[in-house]
Amino acid sequence: MGEYRLLRLLGRGGMGQVYLAEDTLLERTVALKLIASVRPDEAARKRFHAEARAIARLSHPNVVTVHRVGEVEGRPYLVTEFIRGQTLGELSRPLAPERVLSIALGLSRGLAAAHRQGVLHRDIKPANAMLTEEGEVKLLDFGLAKLLEGPRMAPLEASGRAGPVAPALRELSDAEDLMGTPLYMAPEALRGEPSTRRSDLYSLGAVLYELCAGMAPRQWLDEQLPFEEWASAGAPPLLERAKDVDPRFAALVDRCLQTEPERRFASADELCTALAGLQRELESPPGGELPEGNPYRGLRPFEAEHRACFFGRSQEVEAVLERLRAEPLVLVTGDSGVGKSSLCRAGVLPRVAEGALGQGRHYRVLGLIPGAHPLAALASAAEPLWEKGWAQPGALLGTEPRAFVRELSRTLGRSDGLLVFVDQLEELFTIGAPEEAAPFAEALVRLSELPGVRVLLTVRGDFFTRLASLPGLGEQVARALYLLRPLSAEAARAAITGPAQGQGIHFESEALVSTLAASAVSSAGGLPLLQFTMAELWEARDEARRCIPASALEALGGVDGALSRHADRVLAGLPPLQRRAARALLPRLVSPEGTGARRTGTELDAGEPATQGALDALVKGRLVVARETDGETTYEVAHEALLRGWGTLRSWLVTEGEKRPVRERLEAAAAEWARLERAREALWSERLLQETQGVDRDALSPRGTEFLDASHSATRRRRWRQRALLMAVPLVLVAVLGGVRLHGQWTRAQKVAGYEAQATGLAERGLARKRAAEALRQRAHGLFEAVGGGTVEETAARREAAERAWEEALAARQEADDALDEAGQSLEAALVVDLSNERIRGRLVDLLVERLELAEAFHQPERQREMARRIKAYDSGGERQQQLQAPPTLSLTTSPPGAEVVLERYLEDAKGTRALTAPRRLGRTPLERLTLPEGPGSYRLTLHAPGRVEVRAPVLLARGEPLVLHLALPAQGAVPEGFVYVPPGRFLVGSADPEDMRRGLLNAQPLHESRTGAFLVARTEVTFGQWLAFLRDEAPTGAAQGHRPYSDLRQWGVELTPSAAGRWRLRLQLNKHALEANEGEPLRFAGRAVRREQDWSRLPVSGISYEDARAYLAWLDRTGRVPRARFCHEREWERAARGADGRAFPHGNRLEAEDANFDQTYGRKTDAFGPDEVGSHPASASPFGLLDMTGNVYEFTQSMGAREEIAIRGGSWYFDRVSVLVANRTFVEPRTRDIGTGMRVCADAPGP
Repeated sequence: MGEYRLLRLLGRGGMGQVYLAEDTLLERTVALKLIASVRPDEAARKRFHAEARAIARLSHPNVVTVHRVGEVEGRPYLVTEFIRGQTLGELSRPLAPERVLSIALGLSRGLAAAHRQGVLHRDIKPANAMLTEEGEVKLLDFGLAKLLEGPRMAPLEASGRAGPVAPALRELSDAEDLMGTPLYMAPEALRGEPSTRRSDLYSLGAVLYELCAGMAPRQWLDEQLPFEEWASAGAPPLLERAKDVDPRFAALVDRCLQTEPERRFASADELCTALAGLQRELESPPGGELPEGNPYRGLRPFEAEHRACFFGRSQEVEAVLERLRAEPLVLVTGDSGVGKSSLCRAGVLPRVAEGALGQGRHYRVLGLIPGAHPLAALASAAEPLWEKGWAQPGALLGTEPRAFVRELSRTLGRSDGLLVFVDQLEELFTIGAPEEAAPFAEALVRLSELPGVRVLLTVRGDFFTRLASLPGLGEQVARALYLLRPLSAEAARAAITGPAQGQGIHFESEALVSTLAASAVSSAGGLPLLQFTMAELWEARDEARRCIPASALEALGGVDGALSRHADRVLAGLPPLQRRAARALLPRLVSPEGTGARRTGTELDAGEPATQGALDALVKGRLVVARETDGETTYEVAHEALLRGWGTLRSWLVTEGEKRPVRERLEAAAAEWARLERAREALWSERLLQETQGVDRDALSPRGTEFLDASHSATRRRRWRQRALLMAVPLVLVAVLGGVRLHGQWTRAQKVAGYEAQATGLAERGLARKRAAEALRQRAHGLFEAVGGGTVEETAARREAAERAWEEALAARQEADDALDEAGQSLEAALVVDLSNERIRGRLVDLLVERLELAEAFHQPERQREMARRIKAYDSGGERQQQLQAPPTLSLTTSPPGAEVVLERYLEDAKGTRALTAPRRLGRTPLERLTLPEGPGSYRLTLHAPGRVEVRAPVLLARGEPLVLHLALPAQGAVPEGFVYVPPGRFLVGSADPEDMRRGLLNAQPLHESRTGAFLVARTEVTFGQWLAFLRDEAPTGAAQGHRPYSDLRQWGVELTPSAAGRWRLRLQLNKHALEANEGEPLRFAGRAVRREQDWSRLPVSGISYEDARAYLAWLDRTGRVPRARFCHEREWERAARGADGRAFPHGNRLEAEDANFDQTYGRKTDAFGPDEVGSHPASASPFGLLDMTGNVYEFTQSMGAREEIAIRGGSWYFDRVSVLVANRTFVEPRTRDIGTGMRVCADAPGP
């Protein structure tokens, strides 16, 4: 047969004969299978060859290698490797469980490799799997013969153990429309339906079952069963037939054998991952010693030495390892922050070093990050493998990538392997030299083609498509792709609890773990933010109790706010010069594409003391990472989560906008000027300097600032010289025409110059104080966010420190405003002298904008309005007004996608009420960079999706802000009736009222931005009717007696008592007026003209203590009425009441008597005072649709202060307008019972 010489017949069957043959060209022994004598039609022949080629492309140790496919005299044949060993059908069964697990893992790996190529086996059975002499298992015969033979059933076989042929099996053997071996076929295949991947998994499960139990699953069935019943019968559980099998392995096999395909594993990859994880658990516990110190990595990736702390990715690690066993090149991609680097460094690479790839090789790891010069990085990584006398790797890479690969292959022996790991491949496009990308990619592809070499790459998902443009690598992308998805909720919990448990630390409550896990899975980039938060929580652990308390998370401000506040605190702690240097260098660590960029110390002007000090502080604060590369220190942002989650840096990048290229050119020119020893010729001309208008000087390095000042000085000197020459001629004319007029102009010019010089000095001082005020403000806000969670004494000390910092910020603000005001007065005086001077007018507008920004930062609305009016008066062209109204943009994704989004904007009318504009439909998610032409301001997003609850998301948008949101929409049944889902987000907390009122009367913090996670909150306060359900349910235990509402009845009080026939009676003592009614009867308020009669079961419950409320919450949780019910945290309560902006009341800044139930609602008449039915005042509904957040009764909350404090919020029907302000905080004792105090229920948000 051509180049094949048949040696002897190995076997024969219904499908043909198998011969031992010699490949005379390559001088090797092969197996040649000659298909039975058929003459397939053309369509069948093409399909046979196509699938044969697909199998031939498989290069996997657990799949027989196909060398060739051909035809002789119309008969197709296959040439495969010759395997010495025996089939599984020839083994004595049952086998030892550990041996079956090893076989199962090999078979599933081979099947997964085939499925990834789109190839189904269709006939997995013991006879079609070979166990080699080396102990490796290989899959044979991928159903190719069946493609040619047509629907012909294979002869009935059960590895020689079938026994008598039952009627059902006779029907099967006679069937004309089936393919396969009946005992191992999936039910759907027996019914004649097309085979699928899950059909192959059923067959594999049947083989494993037989290896464990001694017989195939269907051999345990009654032989007299009718065909339909026999075909669809479920397999007996494996543990019933093989009791020494590990229950976990038995569960995996049983899952493969489910009669319904959708209940089996979705893929062979999934089965393989599960089997590999089980084998690893059985062989040894997770490797690696626990590192000292903090087990959480924060913003840094996990490395090999941290593998003992790396949790939540075991399945993904096994999946990547399996891909590496089957594929020479694997590309791990996913969103930024999903954990690609950590997966490889802490999960995959250590396993490879331990021999997880098998194949009889010991693998070394060659790891690198491309950087600015990827070829040099690859050469440097390869140097330890290089031998003396060889050509330098860098030189070879730059000229002949193939020669580099050839030389590198010489280092590999038959037992050596090499894993080339390239992390952050996107750097080829962000900071790498463009001309090096193609040869670098070619080198990687050539390396992957070497025997014993595997290439593992990571790349950010948004750069994935760019790889297709690289020669060689582009063709590999689709096949090499491994998509790393975000952590599941279960995996997130493992990542949260695992590292702490390894060091004997537990979490205070399951609710805390759930909150943390929800944050990781509910937002883009949630994993690095979670890791950072966990690192911070570890430092705040309670060593005495050996736990991480919930109060520590509250002190950080939740997961979303922890990173931003930490970064702001690091900046605020820098001296002014270093702060300015940090402002200049941080944007330079960001590429134009918005990714991290690595810079050397020289590029960042680290020789300047202020710059070096800033870098040291940023590295110490874990915001920047420093590395030694080729003898020089390089710097980069610690994680790209900072680029998304740190508002300060994001605002700097937005502010720079189109001026960023100009700044970068200026910095490059400054470096050249320094190299030329400050040569005057290297300074910029006036034309180039015009482009720098609008460049933020604070964003420049000290060298850049010095260069810019020197260029301006040189330009001014040239301009004066030119003016002097030009003025000579007019002076002569003036002397002729009359010197008086010229003298008057000169005098005016001198006055204007004098005023301008005075304004310049004042403005510089004012801007310096403004920067100081901003830093102090952020520091104070950070201290206020961290006040709570301690004892009363600790909290008082923290609060005092925060108030002192706030006082310093206010003083700096006042100094800044005064200096800027004086500077503006000087410029206004100059305009009086020369009203047509547009330059002076422009400078004045700039100062007014600075004062407007100062007023915005410190929440001074009156000052903001004053500055806006003055800007409008002086900004004749309207350019600055237009800039101040720069529209924000919105990028919104949801889970699930496809949610309908409606936008409304809050506008405040003359009375102070904030009304919503007409709703505008934005479309369905995802929304990408949608411009909001309405401009900056307060908005409310409302989202709808089928089967999901309505989600409202109030947002406060700054000018030009690019807001990026991800919102989860809970399923309809996940939110209890009467509750509202509040998504995670930012909002304003505290008060902007005068200081004596804020501190002395309201007990509030200064108004500032804060954040909460997602939570549930009741739409109304708890009612007497709901409390009665609690009392009645607890009555059999006797606990109800201690929780009956009651307070002193001598003047103002309440009492709920049982009466006859199981009914209850309520009594309210309202000064001299007593109101009483039995259950089902109304209460009547004699002094009221409206709402005179009240259904008291719908009144808010009052006269309860904090401990009563705690018992009620426990009952709600225990009975499942409201899972994980709890008190609202004060920040949650305030966000639910306010939405996102700093409004005084839930509906705006003005409260009318009819808007809520407070002292003026019924004219302060003693016979009209009292509670109202919940929901009686919808005019004051909050942006989330909550009712009675102001007035009616105070509500217990979890304090944002000391642990022992009990805060009540919202005011009540007895108190005045100030008391019912949203920001007002009042404190009570745990056992206090008052007629004006009740409760509202919050709960943890449902999981995804």
